[in-house]
Amino acid sequence: MLNERTRKKIAREHSRRLSEGDIDGLLGLYAEDVTFEAPVGAGRLAGHEALRAHFESAVAGNVDETIVESVVGQDGTHVLSRITAVMDYRPSGPLYADRGWLPAPEGAEPTALRCHYALLLRVGESGLIEDMRAYWGKPDLETSVDGRSGPFAGPSVIDPDEAALRELPHNYLRLLQKGDVEGTVALFTDDIVFEDPVGGLLLRGKDALREHAFRGSEGKVHEMLGRLVTSMDGRFVVVLGDARVYVPARMRMRMITICEVNEDRLGAHIQGFWGLTDMTIGIPDDDTAPEPAPDTARRPERKDALKPFGTPS
Repeated sequence: MLNERTRKKIAREHSRRLSEGDIDGLLGLYAEDVTFEAPVGAGRLAGHEALRAHFESAVAGNVDETIVESVVGQDGTHVLSRITAVMDYRPSGPLYADRGWLPAPEGAEPTALRCHYALLLRVGESGLIEDMRAYWGKPDLETSVDGRSGPFAGPSVIDPDEAALRELPHNYLRLLQKGDVEGTVALFTDDIVFEDPVGGLLLRGKDALREHAFRGSEGKVHEMLGRLVTSMDGRFVVVLGDARVYVPARMRMRMITICEVNEDRLGAHIQGFWGLTDMTIGIPDDDTAPEPAPDTARRPERKDALKPFGTPS
């Protein structure tokens, strides 16, 4: 297992080498038998040869990446980053337009392309990346006719299913902060799997989620969401969160959550990534985050007390 700071350093080095066009150095971060999917929904590939072809395309467009935030799993293996990448429109832009990922240019061809995405790396005990997944959907692509300084514009119309997927985290947060536990739980499947954090708490089913949601509301959690991204197959939404917890102590947490949905757009698997290095204990009284919603949550009525997952009944 690699510690949290080491995994974050690998993520930073990954973006640095890609931005510098150092493909050989970039491949040196990966195990020979690496598996990857970039973007998620485009199909999984394996090995250095396929990975080299993927990176060569990005480097040909003079990609320049900025890490918005990196967080880790408490499982000792994962690091998840929200990244913004800016590149020349060619060569990837025309290819994306052919695939229907971008609208065909009308008039002047764009000069620059921007992609908002999330990069999930699984790092083995050797310190090499064993699996890579890049999450981004069509609305996460933007173009500019005025160069890399922008302005950038995304699609003018978003598919209704995509719009519903992107609304899910906002609905969850709105209901949770209102203290509407039942409304919150209704957004998920009966057999929901909830990991918060990954490598730590694992919950299964609505009863366990109901108790978790109540504790979040009771603990006066206030969370602000950053720009989210999705996946090409419409199954995932990934959102950056900045949370304040006021009970039992004043804490700030930076987290990135991956939510997998089913065909009915209900959450089926939630993975919350945050580690000890993503927490600040004892935030000052003049912290600028809005105050949490009033404590209006009602404890769910249960015939028996919930036990931690894995505890014999």
